[in-house]
Amino acid sequence: MKCLIFAFLVLFFASCNSKNPHPEQLDEIYLDLVAELDIASKALESEEKNLATQIKERSQAVPQTGQIKFANKKVADAESKVNSLKQQKLYFEIRIEQRKHEAMQKYEESLKEDGKPWPDKEEVALYRSVVKFQRDKIGWEKTKGVKKDVPRGTDKKPESGETK
Repeated sequence: MKCLIFAFLVLFFASCNSKNPHPEQLDEIYLDLVAELDIASKALESEEKNLATQIKERSQAVPQTGQIKFANKKVADAESKVNSLKQQKLYFEIRIEQRKHEAMQKYEESLKEDGKPWPDKEEVALYRSVVKFQRDKIGWEKTKGVKKDVPRGTDKKPESGETK
């Protein structure tokens, strides 16, 4: 009976001091960046298929009918979009690694007696507001002033209460 109680106490105290080996999995910003990387990867795959289709259509275009000109423009646009998506994917990969190291450091600091709580709610709120600002389309009209359109990447129509 004493051995069982001793084993229970040892396990209890040992479990209290164990660190999380992957604290970034608890970080909302890190998880959001991973989701953005997944979206960028899927968009890149889709656009690469579109590029292959455009190249195939260009090779089938009839010469001296003007189709080549439009096919070349479509291929150039698709190549530009593929390059842009590759850069975006690379950005998210680099940013994820940076955030992973930041999360590790801040987690280690939070374990100290005088450390700040982690994950930091203010930092997450600031990140959310910056991302929201970056995703919103903002336009200017002479008669109506600043107007907000639908966020990029969505196909929603503006709600009836919003000004257009």
